[in-house]
Amino acid sequence: MEIGSIFEINPATVRKGGDTDALHLGQVNKYGKKQSCFTASGREAIALALVSLERERPEIPKRCLMPAYMCDSVFLPFLHRGWELVFYPVDRDLETTGEEIFRLALEHTPGLIFLHPYYGTDTCAGLRGQLSALRKNGVLVMEDVTQSYYLEEAGKDADFVVGSLRKWYAVPDGGFVAADIPLAKDVMETGETYARERLAPLVQKWEYLREKERRTGGALTAGWLPRKAEYLKQNRLLENALDCYRGVRRISGISADILSNVNEEEARRQRTENYRTLYDGICGMKRLWPILLREEAQAPLYLPVYAKERDSLQRFLAERGVYAPVLWPVGEENKDFLEGGAAYIFGHMLALPIDQRYGAAEMERIAEILALYEKQPVIGIRADANGTVATGHIMRCITIAEQIKRRGGQVLFITADGQAEDMLSRAGMEHVCLHTRWDRMEEELPVLREVLKLGGIKTLLVDSYQATPAYFEGLRELVKLVCIDDCFEQVFPVDALINYNAYHTRFPYQETYGDKTKLLLGTEYVPLREEFGVSQIRDAQSESKGFSVLLSSGGGDAQNAILGVLQRAAQMEELKPVVFHAVVGVYHPQGDAIEEFARTHENVKVYRPCLDMAGLMADCDAAVSAAGTMLFELSAMRVPTVFFQSADNQRYDREFFEEEERMLFAGDIVQDRERCMEAVCESLKRLVADAALRERMKEKLARVTDGKGAERIAAEIMKL
Repeated sequence: MEIGSIFEINPATVRKGGDTDALHLGQVNKYGKKQSCFTASGREAIALALVSLERERPEIPKRCLMPAYMCDSVFLPFLHRGWELVFYPVDRDLETTGEEIFRLALEHTPGLIFLHPYYGTDTCAGLRGQLSALRKNGVLVMEDVTQSYYLEEAGKDADFVVGSLRKWYAVPDGGFVAADIPLAKDVMETGETYARERLAPLVQKWEYLREKERRTGGALTAGWLPRKAEYLKQNRLLENALDCYRGVRRISGISADILSNVNEEEARRQRTENYRTLYDGICGMKRLWPILLREEAQAPLYLPVYAKERDSLQRFLAERGVYAPVLWPVGEENKDFLEGGAAYIFGHMLALPIDQRYGAAEMERIAEILALYEKQPVIGIRADANGTVATGHIMRCITIAEQIKRRGGQVLFITADGQAEDMLSRAGMEHVCLHTRWDRMEEELPVLREVLKLGGIKTLLVDSYQATPAYFEGLRELVKLVCIDDCFEQVFPVDALINYNAYHTRFPYQETYGDKTKLLLGTEYVPLREEFGVSQIRDAQSESKGFSVLLSSGGGDAQNAILGVLQRAAQMEELKPVVFHAVVGVYHPQGDAIEEFARTHENVKVYRPCLDMAGLMADCDAAVSAAGTMLFELSAMRVPTVFFQSADNQRYDREFFEEEERMLFAGDIVQDRERCMEAVCESLKRLVADAALRERMKEKLARVTDGKGAERIAAEIMKL
């Protein structure tokens, strides 16, 4: 069963077309305007309203007050006609105060105020009282009812009422504008060709769904599967074309004929019934909740909910055949106005489908899926990052957490102190601080147990070299336990153990743990972020662009390797033309010194921090890195690399990566820093001079990992 997405159209119901001039819809007539006109889309309805307004009121200030929560397609007609947009705030209840509208109107003297009642509810009720006073001063009002087509309170006091009809009915095109001033119908072009193009993917979807329904169990042959991707792709292309179109087309005869036979009251009844059925089915859920009141909504476009993890919920639904859109993605025009309520709306709102194609069975199906999502396990992750503990621990755990959330699971990070708070917040991860010593983990057990109970955590992943067997023993009665262990120095009483390094074969994991512990061993479990999943192979740079090298040494870089490489390379003639991209961690003890060095060396670029590591790797010809997870990231990106050891747990990386010259090893920086720096620069000279060597290394690196390790780890954790 598939629910949602674009309307499908039965080709048997499509005729040559009706009389577009004779089209009348009761829901449009209810606004009581003297003029009405049907266009090819809602944005073209706005464009026609603006053209008409500028003709009738050429002196009007071309400045519009617009709600900050709005689709960017609404902005386009205004921007195309040279209007200035001033955004007014919308709170989490999707409302704006009249006082705020009045203040902005006095400050900016707009010619027009744009209203948008959301989701079948009069969310503009609190500001309508201020509009009459503003209208007396010549300010006009345009009201977009695209989300509230059936709302009785909408539009009647506006100078222009606009809306999209193709969002409400199975038509290839359709929008409308109603007004009391003459509408500039002479500017309108025919929309028949565009409607025919739009019709094709909608018919293809109908055929796809009928075939899926006909086949036993809904199974489709390989020949049918591409049809879905094709009609969705074609629909996206036509939407993009609509964004580029600056004219106004009248509604097509095809859509006029379909709309003339629509039972609007039946559609209204079914939407209202669906809304209330689904609303009742999700009330009381904690991971998502309805935004608006049940009884106030009048046959809305969707049922809007807030979700703690909106993207995770959307994926969870889509994997089960329910397609709930995000209304709306942030546009360039209003992204700088995301404060308070608007920021929360854009980050957490999801629109659940409730349209008249469906009935109680489909609404109950959606509620069942959401109930399943609600019951997904809470996974705790215990990790730290600070001046001693490299940020790689938190970063790889974030990567695993993202995959857990993709599967509908919930994640709570637990840290000893607040030093990783910014990193976790940027990643959108919920987290709690124990306010304990990171290097004395057994002392935290009493407070950690309380956190596990209060958080409803069923499984705990621990990523710390400070964890001891006694630590895990103290938690076994409460949760399933998973640990990352790449040293094999102790035996841990855990339910699952991860060592994604190639050297895991040196240790007798199977003999030691037997069947008591699930073992996730080898490079197929390397937890790389999604951007490293597919190599972004860069075309060869021209000589004028130079040779670029990425420098990274983990979060702490206790041996100051980055600055050491830069200083040594600056003394070598062969490396002076090289452009160095130095990635400096937030806890780097010599970060200021590295930035000072860069100010006197034009070939050094500093990233503190780097927000797009995969992109930076893709732009570099080679890299220098400490051993660790980054070597696998560089492998996935096929970057020829010089690496060195900076910690005891990295000593076995040498054997695997040095073998067959997958990478070039420069030694142990802790044992002999100066010799290591010299070896790094000598190896870089080899890479700069030997293109054939670089190509051989790329071929070998491509076979190290497929980038899906985090997916495999997440799947196993959620099975426990």
